[in-house]
Amino acid sequence: MENNEPTVQTLIEAAGTTQRQLSQKLKVTELSINNWANRRKLPRVDHFLAMCRELNVSPKTLAKAMRLEVEGIPDDVPPFPQPDE
Repeated sequence: MENNEPTVQTLIEAAGTTQRQLSQKLKVTELSINNWANRRKLPRVDHFLAMCRELNVSPKTLAKAMRLEVEGIPDDVPPFPQPDE
C-alpha cells in the first residue's frame, strides 16, 4: 500500500465528522468505530456500506483505507448521493 492512501480516520476527518458522531449515525458503539479505524476488527457488510454513505466514499476507497486487498475489484464508482433528510 502506498503511504499517501487515506486511513479510516482520515476519511472520517475529511467527511467533517468524528468517530463519536459516526457511531451515533450508524447506531454502533464508538468502540466499534475505533476498532474498525485501527484495523482490530472489520465491520459487517451493512455497517461497511453505511460507512461508505456517511463518509461519501466508494466501497473500494473504504476497503483500501481498511487495508483490505482490492486487486480485481472494479474501479471506484462516483460517490454515493446523500439521502435527503
